[in-house]
Amino acid sequence: MNQNRMDNFTIRFASPGDTPLILYFIKALAEYEKMADQVIATESILLREWLFEKKAAEVLIGELDGNPIGFALFFHNFSTFLSCRHLSGRSIRFA
Repeated sequence: MNQNRMDNFTIRFASPGDTPLILYFIKALAEYEKMADQVIATESILLREWLFEKKAAEVLIGELDGNPIGFALFFHNFSTFLSCRHLSGRSIRFA
């Protein structure tokens, strides 16, 4: 990849104002996976139950030239067998 393009790429943690964008990415992923009919997430569920109030999951937003191009939604998990925490989640990139 051209170094100049990488200079214009940033990754940041999502904020509550990104909730519509996160839901868009979730729906786009569901559409790609041919599972759009299974999406029941709403902005209020994401805000209240998952991301910003209860903090059950986190989201990173990838931006190129200031425009969002992808996200990674992940959550912390504790393995009783391994006795350690690890991250689980899905990510997607849109060009």
